[in-house]
Amino acid sequence: MLKDKNGKWVELLEITEDLWKRSIQETLNGVLKLLESAEKLLDNGGNETICAGLYTFAVEEYGKILLLKQYTASNGKVKIKYRNEFRYHPKKFEIAAKNLPSECTTLSRGLFDPEIFDPSIFDTKRVIADLEARMAVFYCDFSDSGDSIKPTPQVDKELLNKVIKKLQTIALGT
Repeated sequence: MLKDKNGKWVELLEITEDLWKRSIQETLNGVLKLLESAEKLLDNGGNETICAGLYTFAVEEYGKILLLKQYTASNGKVKIKYRNEFRYHPKKFEIAAKNLPSECTTLSRGLFDPEIFDPSIFDTKRVIADLEARMAVFYCDFSDSGDSIKPTPQVDKELLNKVIKKLQTIALGT
């Protein structure tokens, strides 16, 4: 069961080694489909922000692959930290951001442009917050103060096209 008696996601989920391997492959297939869809939409006049949202889901799923690959099978079973890793967006973004080149986590030019900002002191928490904010393109929400609508993050179309291709290459090498 994925939820406990209180309706909360379970901490640990034990699955078969075969299911674990299939989940890695299916997640990779999903990453590639998301990237291909974002690329096609972007190349055919689609909204850059929505394309960036698709790209952001691909980054998160790439992080899921990296987390899954950290596990090892024992007696044909794999224990996954389900609630706090597999289902937890910040953890997946964190591992993806740490393992991807900074160009793959920068979708707009500005203060954090890697050509201006020193990547050796790159603020991973800021990148994760930005990636999570990009998912908001798929729904409307109120600002933290509750008195306005959260704005949609701006996206540089050329950068997005470049990072889509880069993550496709990286994911295929996984």
